[in-house]
Amino acid sequence: MAQKRERGPYQSGLARREAILDAAVDLLAEVGYHGMSLRDVARHVGISHPGVIYHFPSKEVLLMSVVQRYEKQLGFDLDNLEKLDALPVLDTLLEVTSRLNENPMIIEVECMMMVEACSEIHPAHDHYMHRSARLLSILRRAWSRLQQDGKVSATEDPLRLAEIQAAVFNGILIHWLYDRDFDASEELARYFISVFLPQHQEELLLHYRESGWIH
Repeated sequence: MAQKRERGPYQSGLARREAILDAAVDLLAEVGYHGMSLRDVARHVGISHPGVIYHFPSKEVLLMSVVQRYEKQLGFDLDNLEKLDALPVLDTLLEVTSRLNENPMIIEVECMMMVEACSEIHPAHDHYMHRSARLLSILRRAWSRLQQDGKVSATEDPLRLAEIQAAVFNGILIHWLYDRDFDASEELARYFISVFLPQHQEELLLHYRESGWIH
């Protein structure tokens, strides 16, 4: 039986929605949330203001749709991350970093959002606070498991390692804005190796070389 084709207007609506999201990404990277308006987005796409509102009734809805889309594109799925063992958690974060390296505009938006969303009145504040808290919890458990496996020093505090890792990750992204040749995933991989006990570093280095994160 022949597959049913999607109707033209439906496909057109999806394409218009994606074009609006793309325009919002460009503007968020350039001027941030507070510098952007739905009318700016409409002009960027070449449609009317009501045309944008039809798909995204407010600037807040558009912002969160942008964030949710790029998190999905990056494979940044905290529900899945919580199910993984320790080393796959680190591997997944390297995969996310590698995809960020391949999508410069998303890095620019993510860095802009990390700074702007610090404000409690920013519409993405709760999302970023919740995401950060969940990620720290996942990382703390991962480092704790690696301690139990004898790969990380027992004197280290897993929460401290998680907090430092989050800071390193954020710092790497911001540094990339100043040096576009900077290999963010490789530097994060080398940081992970540095935390492991010396007798396990060579094994992890080989794993990362085979995975292509260290050249």
